[in-house]
Amino acid sequence: MAHYLTIDQGNSAAKMALWHDSTMLETRIVPHLSVDTVAQFVSSCGGVKAALYCSVASRSAELMAGLANFIPDVKRLTSDMPLPLTIDYGTPGSLGADRIAAAVGARVLVSDRPVLVVDAGTAVTYDAVTADGRFAGGNIAPGMNMRLEALHRFTARLPRVEVPRELPSGEFLGRDTQSAMVLGAVYGIVGALEYYKRHLPDDTVAVLTGGWATELSRLCSFPVVVEPHLVSKGLNRILLYNENKE
Repeated sequence: MAHYLTIDQGNSAAKMALWHDSTMLETRIVPHLSVDTVAQFVSSCGGVKAALYCSVASRSAELMAGLANFIPDVKRLTSDMPLPLTIDYGTPGSLGADRIAAAVGARVLVSDRPVLVVDAGTAVTYDAVTADGRFAGGNIAPGMNMRLEALHRFTARLPRVEVPRELPSGEFLGRDTQSAMVLGAVYGIVGALEYYKRHLPDDTVAVLTGGWATELSRLCSFPVVVEPHLVSKGLNRILLYNENKE
């Protein structure tokens, strides 16, 4: 029974996922990724055949070297790898690995229609994938906390406001400074999502992932597919593609 490991290193946490082929067996989110945390995570599975690592940061050599001590095949995702997706991007080397993985994950969910892939985390990315599997491009914008922090830091009197656990629904206009800032941040993202959806083909499916995906999906005026493991699913698909498993 072959096991595979995917690691999605984001800005604030890392998500590890253990797979048997394309079946997810277990996931774990850790604030600080290390060789020891990975070793502990996979210790009960009897060995991992291959791993794929995706990171928004540039420092990974030490981690990769450590993983190679107990995983025979460890790769880091780059745009140069063989991919089940065509990258139509002017500077593919600068395209974030997480965006590539999310796009491939969206193709796992929706293989025959265009997709708008939205990852709502520290930053928000809006990416378009065509029905024939071509990454057509996308945009990057500040995430929820970044928007609120920028309002506080770059104005004279606006306070520092934390994003509430549950985003407000039913009202789109603030009734005080705090709610005005929160709703401005929220509907700035929702409004952008609606704009991109409106300018893509009519049969485009919106797929959301990231920490705010579920909350944001409730505010959209059209159906949205929410997949919290989108990047992990994409990493697994790329790993199997390179392992000639599919």
